[in-house]
Amino acid sequence: LYEYGVSRDVFANFAVNAHRNASTNPNAMLGFPITEEAYLNSPPVAEPLTLLDCCPTGDGSASVVLCPRERAHEFTDKPIHIRASAIATDSLALHNRRRLLELRASYESAQKAYAQAGLGPADIDIFEVHDAFTIMACCSLEACGFAEPGQGWRLAADGEIGLDGKLPLATMGGLKARGHPVGTTGLYQIVELTQQLRGEAGPNQVPNAQIGMSQSVGGSGATIVTHILEAG
Repeated sequence: LYEYGVSRDVFANFAVNAHRNASTNPNAMLGFPITEEAYLNSPPVAEPLTLLDCCPTGDGSASVVLCPRERAHEFTDKPIHIRASAIATDSLALHNRRRLLELRASYESAQKAYAQAGLGPADIDIFEVHDAFTIMACCSLEACGFAEPGQGWRLAADGEIGLDGKLPLATMGGLKARGHPVGTTGLYQIVELTQQLRGEAGPNQVPNAQIGMSQSVGGSGATIVTHILEAG
């Protein structure tokens, strides 16, 4: 907020979008919509973050079935192909990082994944971001090349992260409202991307989604894994 001269309300639409999508997801922990007014009146947790900036944690489970590409059609008529899978790391200690607002591991893992897949940010139809906090969604958008530094919030403000937007985020509620079952959160993202790419996301379906990307984060950005999936 200090570095870019913005107020905390620029994060409101990240939370509003996540809750709106969670309200039609029967598996969501916080399956109710919120308003921008409710967000702005939310009690502080660690200023400037408030309760409605932060995700809930809980129990959960998810699973995926992997097989060689050439055998996929033996098991399903809607295979999802892994175009890329990449990991990058950074210092766990925030004070050792070059810039506090830069998720370097997010940038590096995304760049590796783009190179593996032969794709770029403009090719991504859905981004399942690790939005444990609204600021993480904002910084991840910037690190992955969807926005310039300090401008990630504009995608939310302009409605581009909604289900019918330019880059849908948190399509089933994300960590923010679907919930953060910690050890299995990354698999939740893969399952939800699979539902989207198969056209099986029900009221949360993103129209014509063909390529999806997910990022799972550990240690406040010390380890970040990026996956790019494509409908078969």
